[in-house]
Amino acid sequence: MEIMVVIAIIVIVMGVAIPSMALLLDLQQKRAVDRLAETYAYLRDEATLRNITFRIAYYLDRGTWEVQAGSPDAVIFATPEEREAWERDYADRLSRFTEREIAEGEADDILDQEGRFRGLDDVALDSTVQLPGGTTFAWVYTPQYSEPVQPQDPPPEDPEDELVVYSYIFPDGQMEFTALQIVGVSDPEDGYTLIVEPLTGRIHLEDANFVFDDLYDWLPETAPEMP
Repeated sequence: MEIMVVIAIIVIVMGVAIPSMALLLDLQQKRAVDRLAETYAYLRDEATLRNITFRIAYYLDRGTWEVQAGSPDAVIFATPEEREAWERDYADRLSRFTEREIAEGEADDILDQEGRFRGLDDVALDSTVQLPGGTTFAWVYTPQYSEPVQPQDPPPEDPEDELVVYSYIFPDGQMEFTALQIVGVSDPEDGYTLIVEPLTGRIHLEDANFVFDDLYDWLPETAPEMP
């Protein structure tokens, strides 16, 4: 009888605890996408005021993101391959200078190149943001990629092999079209989708059941006929 009572108590506790944990995880996911939405809105204003280009770097394999800044006419590459080739060339040319030469300004022409982005000293933006425990990026998409980019499974051991997706915010108030989904690690169907519209910068949220192909529902299937 005592064992049956203990089992009954355990069942009751689990019945209360499991929904509570699910609710907590849902709140964490909502808090994560809300913070990103607030960051995009803040960066849009700051980009115009400071006349600089911002980008959010999404480290998919780590489940983190951070804000970086570049010049107002920063180069935005059409594909990840073009950006990676530019970064390799940039690192190669910079490696030809010693630390002393760089400190004395001999490499300023390289450091000031339009494609270069850097971290920020702002207290509100200078740290890497980790997604809440139990949540992950399901995918991130911008027009630089032919399809949504998903975290690698398993994550790579070499940091150079990690996936990084960039989303840009421009000084004229425009933002790069971006869509991303944050879900539960144990339940990929539980989470939220954040969508950043390109021209207006409007940000809106959908649930995790949102299908990526639906992003382009507004496009006509055929082009209009010319008179």
